[in-house]
Amino acid sequence: MIRNKNYFRLLKHFVLTLGVFCSSFSLNTSFAQTCDCAYPIIFMHGYTGNQGTFSGLIDNTRFKNIWGPRADVFHAVLNATTSTDIWGADGIKGTSDDDVLVQFVNETNDLAPGCVYSINFENFWNENPSNPILEVNGGDSPGFTESDSNESATYKQGYALGKMIDKVLQANPNKTKVILVGHSMGGLQAREYLQRQENNSPIWWVNPSLADGHQVAKLVTTTTPHLGSNLFGNAWPFLQDEAAEVRDPLPDLFSEATRDLRYSYAPNFSCGFLGLGSCPGAYLFGGNEDDLSGYWNVDVNCDGDENDVITGINIAGSGDAWDGTYDNPIMALPTNLKYTWITSDVGTGDDLVVDLSRQWLYNGNTPYPTDGVPHRLADTILGNLNHLAIDDDPNVVIRALDESDYPIFAWDLEVNNSLAYAALAQVRPNNAPEGTSTTDVDWFKFTVPADAVGDLCISITPGDLGGRMDFFENPSNYESMTSNASDFVVFSANTTTNITLSPSDYTPGASYHIRVINNDVKYNSWIVPYKIELKTLPFLAVDLLNFTANKKEQQVVLDWSTASEENNSHFELERATDGRNFEKIGTIHGAGTTATNQYYQFLDTAPFSNHNYYRLKQVDFSGAFEYSDIVYVRFEQAGIQLHRSYPNPVRQQVFLEFSSGSTETITLSLYNAIGQIIRKENYVPYLGENKLNFSLSTESAGFYLLELQQGLTIKNIKLLKK
Repeated sequence: MIRNKNYFRLLKHFVLTLGVFCSSFSLNTSFAQTCDCAYPIIFMHGYTGNQGTFSGLIDNTRFKNIWGPRADVFHAVLNATTSTDIWGADGIKGTSDDDVLVQFVNETNDLAPGCVYSINFENFWNENPSNPILEVNGGDSPGFTESDSNESATYKQGYALGKMIDKVLQANPNKTKVILVGHSMGGLQAREYLQRQENNSPIWWVNPSLADGHQVAKLVTTTTPHLGSNLFGNAWPFLQDEAAEVRDPLPDLFSEATRDLRYSYAPNFSCGFLGLGSCPGAYLFGGNEDDLSGYWNVDVNCDGDENDVITGINIAGSGDAWDGTYDNPIMALPTNLKYTWITSDVGTGDDLVVDLSRQWLYNGNTPYPTDGVPHRLADTILGNLNHLAIDDDPNVVIRALDESDYPIFAWDLEVNNSLAYAALAQVRPNNAPEGTSTTDVDWFKFTVPADAVGDLCISITPGDLGGRMDFFENPSNYESMTSNASDFVVFSANTTTNITLSPSDYTPGASYHIRVINNDVKYNSWIVPYKIELKTLPFLAVDLLNFTANKKEQQVVLDWSTASEENNSHFELERATDGRNFEKIGTIHGAGTTATNQYYQFLDTAPFSNHNYYRLKQVDFSGAFEYSDIVYVRFEQAGIQLHRSYPNPVRQQVFLEFSSGSTETITLSLYNAIGQIIRKENYVPYLGENKLNFSLSTESAGFYLLELQQGLTIKNIKLLKK
């Protein structure tokens, strides 16, 4: 790496332009994984569903163009025995007599790497423990008293989901977490995985000993009956055909799923006067297993005993005795991940399957769980499609996949990843606690490699939107979206922009944050994602002692020297008039490998008439290269020179004193703290000295950036309005 202590910090953001290696978003594509994701997404089906759930999204051409097609499907059989004991006769988890099987001769569930996955429980098997063969979508039941596999107990689904999360992370060893998206009962499956505890310890988590051992970054549910659904009524005392081929295509009223989805059982011999009262749905709200009747089994906790008192995943509300409102504090949902509850109302107070009030967790109008600020830890999105159709609407589901609004839930990115990361600009929930729904703020975090020695480039290639990217060294957990970082860039649509950090700006092994704000977001803005890439630049062995530029009449003399060189092929001289768009103007051969001082000179015989920015590109014999700091020479024929601005902080107006080498119009642009232009004014200057007052009397308190532009000359002033 070229080493030079004279950093031209005002222009450091424009020193390097890196290409982002995602393919274009053409409809004619083989759908290879074009960009990477921060976390893999696991799509979970509901009652009687299979891996085809969410196919309208997963198979959407535009969605596949972002992270590629579905990488794999995780298959499980949830009713491998006629016993109700999840661990079988030996009581040992992970043996061949378990009621949940995930290992088969023809399906080991060793998943392929990728970003998109589905889980599938609509399976059967050959019932041969010594040679277990999976029958994908077999749809059979092992016996008269068993539910179909995809209609089995929520308790067993939570266990199988934990096994899948583990397999997905094994397939993607550089990923730290997953995102869960569950339709209907799939949402309860995720809650079972996250909530279930024994002896105050999670039992399904991948790493139950860690506070975030669930390894989930976000849970999204679509029209999940969080508070239950009695749509299909009680099975008892009605009868249903015992033949498996009749049971399989339709919801089975005797199934464990029906039992667990219900918020009450009525009538029941154990409840109320003469047994005509309602018992609570035991899985959701707790109660005695032996109060149940009319199902293939009443063993809610799948322990082989049908006489237990069940701890429900919800706590009952203050109105209707079984109208639970939020997660049971005894085994509450963890608060170190984000929740989005997608609900739907087709105009009847429900989605034709689940009552609207039962599709989410809440206390009054506040989504649960909560960190004390409504809609920050959990939020809701309301749709108007029926229970099944909402999963196939990309605009609804993808809107819920929004990255974190705050550093506490920032998504992990890897430095020097082989692919750029694709992120999506989405319209945020209307009740977001800060900002407007059409201004999308996304937080990411990364750890600098312990062996990093060169510059670190943070590159953003926007989609069709403009905005701002900030580099934060140590933000607060809930850093405001209007706060200013020490290093930031304002970006325009479809234009790659960078923040470049020199080794003095970071500590190897330390973690930092990036905030990206997209402005004027539309519901379909996700179609063209923005891309982020983090690269450490090679440390090239050229010790640069100095690099200077000096005027000589109407020419510029560029001088530089090195203390030592190793494998140095040559230097390329580059020049720009704006400090950003450099072009090559000459080449000087290097000294190869040497330990003695070397001196170089280049004469620019035709510099620009006003601003001239120069940099060296040092190239090794291997082709690796590195840039120097930028040096600057100005010829005084035109342009503005800013002398001073005051006062700052500003109360009503700021005074600007500057000189102008021409009478060309100056454009004054005022930006707010998130990079949006809020006002523009034009000013025709006098030749020579000028004094101008710029009013901020109508602006609210906060940080602003005032930009003065005359031709190619740009001057920026950071202001604080009180």
